[in-house]
Amino acid sequence: MRPPDPAPHDARRPAADADPSETAPRAAPRLAAAPPPPFVLALAGLVRRLSDNPDAARLARAALFMLMGVAVAVGGALADVALHRGVESGGEIPVVRHPTGRDLATNADLTRFAPDQIPVVATALQANGFRYVRQSFAWSEIEPQPGQFVWERYDAIVAELTKRGIKPVMVLHRAPVWARPTGTAEVFDAPPVDAAAWERFVAAVVARYGEQAPFVQLWDLPNRADRWGGADPDPAAYVGLLAVGSNAVRSANPNATVVLAELDPAADDLGFLNAIYRAGGAPFFDVVAARVDGGDRTPYDRRVAADGAGLSRAVLFREAVVAAGDPAKPIWATHYGWQAAAAGERGLSGAEQAAYSVAGLERARAAWPWMGPMFAWGLAPGPDLGGEVEPGRALIGLDGAPTPLLTALGGFAAAGGTRAAATGFLPVEAPQFVYEGNWSLQHLGSETYRTTTEVGARMSVRFVGTGARARLRQSRQAADLAATLDGRPIALDLGSFQAADVDIVIARALPDTEHELAIAVTSPGQFTMGGLVVERAVPLRWPIVLLVGAGAGVLFLGWRLLLTVIAERSGRLERQRVVDLWPEIPHLPDWRPSRRA
Repeated sequence: MRPPDPAPHDARRPAADADPSETAPRAAPRLAAAPPPPFVLALAGLVRRLSDNPDAARLARAALFMLMGVAVAVGGALADVALHRGVESGGEIPVVRHPTGRDLATNADLTRFAPDQIPVVATALQANGFRYVRQSFAWSEIEPQPGQFVWERYDAIVAELTKRGIKPVMVLHRAPVWARPTGTAEVFDAPPVDAAAWERFVAAVVARYGEQAPFVQLWDLPNRADRWGGADPDPAAYVGLLAVGSNAVRSANPNATVVLAELDPAADDLGFLNAIYRAGGAPFFDVVAARVDGGDRTPYDRRVAADGAGLSRAVLFREAVVAAGDPAKPIWATHYGWQAAAAGERGLSGAEQAAYSVAGLERARAAWPWMGPMFAWGLAPGPDLGGEVEPGRALIGLDGAPTPLLTALGGFAAAGGTRAAATGFLPVEAPQFVYEGNWSLQHLGSETYRTTTEVGARMSVRFVGTGARARLRQSRQAADLAATLDGRPIALDLGSFQAADVDIVIARALPDTEHELAIAVTSPGQFTMGGLVVERAVPLRWPIVLLVGAGAGVLFLGWRLLLTVIAERSGRLERQRVVDLWPEIPHLPDWRPSRRA
């Protein structure tokens, strides 16, 4: 017989003699749990302590509220500085009273052109909307020998510019060798040894050109050694030169405007300006000059830095003037613009340079009522005021063709960019004022007025802003007026028992668009106007106010909670009792009688 087959082996069941340790599945090793980070433990401990101590919890909430309030308020304040630093409405007191309008301006040394080219250049400037030209008047060329004056070249320049309605800004500098200290003949410029010689020269120039050239800038870049005889620049010595020249200007033409010399940013221009103020120079100039180089920043960049180029750097000049106690003094950007890169090089293209320059003008006109004319860097490549004008900064190229910058500026003026008055003060001689009838100029101290006694005489002016007020004369002799704003009649009565020049509000809360004010004389009498102040509400103020207000409110809640806890713990205030709004209702026995079966 065959032995019986062995029972089939069940692989799932271990053999009787198998080692259980070899057959049982091994459990995965268990890793020890990592301890929580220390800050988690600390936070958990803090939560436990706060939950065990209600006063501590309330103090923590108070601290949190206070921190949140401070953060929000400080954030709002920082946002206000970033958005509105240097921005003014034009309605500030005292008003910055400009002696000019804010039309297009440029640096241009017309002595570099042949005499027969000057009329052509002047006509081109006029056609592109330029109304101011900053022109070098070199002492060494006008008075090569003591008492011997050579006027022909400058007479031609002033005559051609005046003929086309362009005002020159005369920059008086470049002392002749005979007037310099010994050993400075090779230096670009040096202060004169004899102050009397400088005084005679300044008086002679100003007296010769009178109202044709009412703007006089005394010296150029005195904070540079090569413009100060090779010696270390001396702010106090420059103030002495400025004082002598300023007195000569005002003696020859009491209505002239004295412009402070432009300063080089590479030689601490702001420090030199502050030193001029400390040396007592404020009474001897009417306008502060600033070099404003856009650098590699856009015109919308609001960062302000003393050691970097950028349009917003102009704000530092305004702050310096205000800090010196001279807030009514305007600032001119006597060099302004961006540099276009040459073909094949990295940097701004000509189109970008042009767009930046126009945008910078618009920003300054809208937000900086303290900024006057902004002078394009230079008319043509080559030597000019302040040094060499690179081709990437000039209005015309090496071939004489207009650059995109000149085309853009001319288009800005032609499209009405300067037709309407911008934010701030507009003098009565600005081209935005249009007069009909017989009007005469009247100078009273540093202010200029237009006056008429002709019935039917009329003036009108366009402006862009949200409000305006006019400098008008009230008196017994005041004529009756018919005034309109945007074609709608407005009341304007100048009758008064006492003569006085006052600022009268024309309108407020207007839309921020272009408006037109027109005034006509309707009866015998006198009508005298001293200018218009255009106001513009500072934009984006309400979000800042909300942020600061919210921060102050949260901070108040934090302080209130903190003081409450302190008062309760000290016994000065009774603790508030906690009222259970949902108390447990006691169980009542069943009072209902049982039903009968």
